Amino acid sequence: MVVVWIGLGVGILVAAILLKKIVTASPKDALKVSVNCKKCGYRTNGLKCPRCENASDPQRWR
Repeated sequence: MVVVWIGLGVGILVAAILLKKIVTASPKDALKVSVNCKKCGYRTNGLKCPRCENASDPQRWR
């Protein structure tokens, strides 16, 4: 019986923590996609930056 009460208390505590996270989180947090490149600022729409990718590959031009 004591194990049931402990399980119930832990379950309520976990539910309260998750509910607090849901209420305080932004609706757009799950879909964070950077639209611009972090290095040069070129608009990439979440894909790899063609400018920085080409510039960082010195073997490509040999």
